[in-house]
Amino acid sequence: MAHLLFFAILLFVGRTRTLDLSVFQLDFSGANSPVALAPPVPEDELWQKPFFKHRAVPPPLIEKKREPSLSPGPNLTTGNGTGPYRSLAEVSRLPHFLNQIKAVYPDAAKRANIEGVVILQVDIDATGAVKMVQLVQGLGYGCDEAALAAAQESTFSPAYAGEDPVPVRLRIPYRFKFDQ
Repeated sequence: MAHLLFFAILLFVGRTRTLDLSVFQLDFSGANSPVALAPPVPEDELWQKPFFKHRAVPPPLIEKKREPSLSPGPNLTTGNGTGPYRSLAEVSRLPHFLNQIKAVYPDAAKRANIEGVVILQVDIDATGAVKMVQLVQGLGYGCDEAALAAAQESTFSPAYAGEDPVPVRLRIPYRFKFDQ
């Protein structure tokens, strides 16, 4: 019993607003209408309402121009109808970085305390050269551009399907995090 009394005191002590327990009649006549109006938010509770600011950022496309090789490579297939690049599921040996360029953490992102991951889609040809880099998921504040430039300058080993080098399309995450 003492516990119940203690919790009741905790519940009602320090409460700045009174509870309105009056009975009121509900009107359900407009409940089937397609437009339902939300009740207005009291001015003192407006700060509790979440605020999301969505920004539309078009994904930049950076293409590195290279001269086409005379032999396009053996056995080019169209991986899932997206062109001559294969998906990772279609290769027997994955490409790996020969020279991975680290993305420079932009000063604007540091000042705004931005941390997160930028995901890029990278097309690598049969020689391991980067052909195209596209932004899949960005952070803004210069992080997207830094990751795109780093991926463009990196070099890879080619992917293989059996014994043949093949072009491949893969996604690479670049993590931007403050050093502790």
